[in-house]
Amino acid sequence: MRVRTVVLLIFGLAWAGCGGKNASSLVPSQDTAMDAQTLEKFQHEIEEYVELRKDVMEEIPPLTDQSTPTEITAHQDALAQAIIKDRKGEKQGNFFKPAVEAAMRRTLTTEFTGPDGPALLQSIQQGNPKVEGSPSPQDPTKEVKQSVRVAVNAIYNDAAPVSSVPPSLLLKLPPLPEEVRYQFVGRTLILRDNDASVILDFLPDVVPDLSIPK
Repeated sequence: MRVRTVVLLIFGLAWAGCGGKNASSLVPSQDTAMDAQTLEKFQHEIEEYVELRKDVMEEIPPLTDQSTPTEITAHQDALAQAIIKDRKGEKQGNFFKPAVEAAMRRTLTTEFTGPDGPALLQSIQQGNPKVEGSPSPQDPTKEVKQSVRVAVNAIYNDAAPVSSVPPSLLLKLPPLPEEVRYQFVGRTLILRDNDASVILDFLPDVVPDLSIPK
């Protein structure tokens, strides 16, 4: 059973996900280093994904407050497979198009090389599956590093740790609805479905710290 994901999904149902924003109420951060047209296009594509996701949700059995962990896991699996099916053929850059990628790289480089850079670099290593491991089932006192395949439509390994993006850095990135989140895997920034654990897009080598594995 996917215990980590089940716990996260139960928490998400109770709290309404990361940041509590809806796709229809995304407000661009004043600190986002991206021109208005590029930002609007990026957010429009995110909103289109959320609409696709809503359509998919109508095709699978719904969850309730009484859903069991087994039912939640089955729901997550069905959602992931439906998303992957509907997004078949998507490639890297489907959200991070050239103008968006350039702006994101500028922002991340500025933040990571600025005065707060060392603290940010240390923060993104927490839960980063390329840096930290998960307790071994055979011996919880030992950690085992779990591999995470970074690819569009790949499912994030549920046994691997999960990184978070520091709030100060999130303020510099385009805001996301509750269904989607940013994460770091090694030096790569990924865009991931919050419940289905499907990797939607990614930007490799955005972290200028060679001590962090790719």
